[in-house]
Amino acid sequence: MSDNFTRATAGDSETSGTPTGQTGNPFAEQLAAHGVPEAMWPMLASHGIGTLAEKMGIVFSELTRDRVCATMPVQGNQQVAGILHGGASVVLAETLGSFAAAVHAQGKKRPVGVDISATHHRAGVSGLVTGVCTPIHLGRTLTTHEIVISDDQGRRICTSRITNMLLEG
Repeated sequence: MSDNFTRATAGDSETSGTPTGQTGNPFAEQLAAHGVPEAMWPMLASHGIGTLAEKMGIVFSELTRDRVCATMPVQGNQQVAGILHGGASVVLAETLGSFAAAVHAQGKKRPVGVDISATHHRAGVSGLVTGVCTPIHLGRTLTTHEIVISDDQGRRICTSRITNMLLEG
């Protein structure tokens, strides 16, 4: 696991994602289990990573302004034919893009997805898929990110693009 994590209040500075026992956050155990760096916990104190991301088994490995990475198991996220559900890929993409927008906003604004698209290139059949999110545009009111999802062999499964609006409050 990478130690590339961004503090929500410190711009591009980085810190380890290892929890040190922060108290007062009702989601501390969940956030630690899903690889969210402790510096971001105050931003997520009211809802954690969200129940859907938890159910999908998404675990972060890198969280910076320029790159957000996470894995998700294929098992448990399959459609009726036994392959990774396309909607599961979109959940992973939206989770990564939203977290990336939140890091960019540094806790001063709240990201809300306004557009997402996905192209599915091949089936995910087993193991973990990895999503890598990189910025296309980082503005004051809008962010756009590209998310590439690959299988354990490094083959591209899905390419997604998300635009988030950054709202006050």
